Amino acid sequence: MCSHLWRCIRAGITIPNDLTFMRFTFFCFYISFCFLLVGCTIAGAEPATTDTVRQDVAPVPLVQQHPIDTSALPKGYFINPMRIPVSLSATFGEIRPNHFHGGIDLRVGGKVGEPVYAAAEGYVSRIKVSPWGGGKHVYITHPNGFRTVYMHLDGYAGELLKFVHDYQYSHRVFAFDTDLPADSIRVEQGQLIGYAGNTGSSGGPHLHYEIRFADNDQPVNPFYFGMDYSDPVPPTIVNVKLYPADGATLIDGVSKEWFQTTTRSIKKRHVTATADSVTVSGRFYAGIYAYDRSDAQSRKNGVERIELYVDGALFAIYGVPTYIYEETRAINAQIDYPQYQKNREYYVLTRQLQGIRYPKVTAVRDSGYICFNDNAMHSLEYRVYDYKGNVALRSLKVRSRQPNTIGQQPATAAMAQNRKLNVVFARPFRLDTAGFRLSIKPYSLYADDGLVFRISQRKEGLYGNCYTVYPRNYNYPPNQACTIELPIPHGVKVSRSKLLICTVAGKKKSAVETRVENGKLVAEVKCFGTFAVAADTVPPDLKPSNFKNGSTVTAKDIRLKITDDFSGIGTYDCYLNGRWTLAEYDPKVAALIVDAKQLKKGQNDVKFKIADAVGNLVERQYTLYR
Repeated sequence: MCSHLWRCIRAGITIPNDLTFMRFTFFCFYISFCFLLVGCTIAGAEPATTDTVRQDVAPVPLVQQHPIDTSALPKGYFINPMRIPVSLSATFGEIRPNHFHGGIDLRVGGKVGEPVYAAAEGYVSRIKVSPWGGGKHVYITHPNGFRTVYMHLDGYAGELLKFVHDYQYSHRVFAFDTDLPADSIRVEQGQLIGYAGNTGSSGGPHLHYEIRFADNDQPVNPFYFGMDYSDPVPPTIVNVKLYPADGATLIDGVSKEWFQTTTRSIKKRHVTATADSVTVSGRFYAGIYAYDRSDAQSRKNGVERIELYVDGALFAIYGVPTYIYEETRAINAQIDYPQYQKNREYYVLTRQLQGIRYPKVTAVRDSGYICFNDNAMHSLEYRVYDYKGNVALRSLKVRSRQPNTIGQQPATAAMAQNRKLNVVFARPFRLDTAGFRLSIKPYSLYADDGLVFRISQRKEGLYGNCYTVYPRNYNYPPNQACTIELPIPHGVKVSRSKLLICTVAGKKKSAVETRVENGKLVAEVKCFGTFAVAADTVPPDLKPSNFKNGSTVTAKDIRLKITDDFSGIGTYDCYLNGRWTLAEYDPKVAALIVDAKQLKKGQNDVKFKIADAVGNLVERQYTLYR
């Protein structure tokens, strides 16, 4: 109302003498209300021929997480889950593709079958079996408010073994995820619960072990609970990078990223050199790539803490004592993501983006940007620690030069037929144009950004147009899934149930789990890129791996190789002599595995039914003897 009065005054409109101020303010309120109704009507309309962009304000509450005081965590409450010396193949909080590593990986000598024991008394609160991820899981909730998790198990023991067997046969499934009532399966500290293995997405036999808060499943570094191991080796600093903050920043005379350590080819020899100084003019930020080994032969593990000192004062610190799963994908915005995509090197950056709600890099000032703005010599020093306190150092002298102008990041030239749409990271966003709809939840992007959007003609093997969308300045995978809706193309002769949304990169297309809603194809996607519609009408392929039809089985199991060329394996069932029989699916080796002990002596009729994600079905029947 006051704003309307001010507009009247600025426009030179006088208030009539016979109209009281109260009547005038009521008049302004009435006109404002009318404009509001008209505006709401326009915003709600979605004509098929009009592009629509919506960006509403919607506050998103932060997920509650427990603060970590390492001195207050119970030491000695949990015992080691295996009775062999602790040897690490991965540490807590390691940077992985799209996530932090939520536990520690314990070596088992390269063999499956090492006994695994409950780290403390409690009850089994959840059991999960999956061909992917952690494979065979056990979750144990303890009376002190924590929960321990054991993954990649080869199998279960005792009551857990019976529960899993009964559940799988009563539900006719291999994979499942179920919560158990409190105290339905009690365990004591040191009780055998299973055996270490290589199930799920494991790259080799080991035990993945976690300690979480029980109320919100927030993982905490198990080392903070008194778990001990040997590590005499300090971390290794591979390289340090400096990044210009904008187009006016010059690093060694050019406005581009700068590596402290470089490798050149001289007379057919690779020569590596590490600079001890660099000249910088303008604002910049830094990144470091480092790793740790617990011994000289072990794999590259994550570090415990990174500190950057500028002129002797702490400027930024990185560490992952804990995190919450809702924000684990935000690691993509805290590393040099293009560098990771190029060669899988994780450079942790000092720069902080507003959309990272739980940053693991804490900068003292200026959101992690450094600007000396003088003509002097300055120092940068990185200190990298492992969990045993070993430290590695890397120093760099910076000769500062005052810039002639303070520049801003130059605008990127608009691409032909592209639409650049502004997205406020803290608000929901929806683009609806030409039959394509994109819905982005708040805090999916990590900073305010503009979307690049274009439509191109369909490619071979696809239906309809191809739609490309990505953030212009911070092209990272979104922190949470975005919703893509595409129209069902006209004239398609295959069933709707066989149509899928897919991502397209060059000649490669990858299927995305798709559903049909209101006559459109809908998918939840965790990446940006090019999307299109494709069809899958080809059933999976299967063939025996270690047996032949009519043969006698002497191996401990029978294996069937199953593959699918697009949508992926959906369901798999085995029937032995007419009865459903458990078959375990291992996608690492594309195998469906049946325990040969289930075969009876003499002749056995074995039938397999395999379907892909859109229901294309293939059946095979074999006669085997034992």
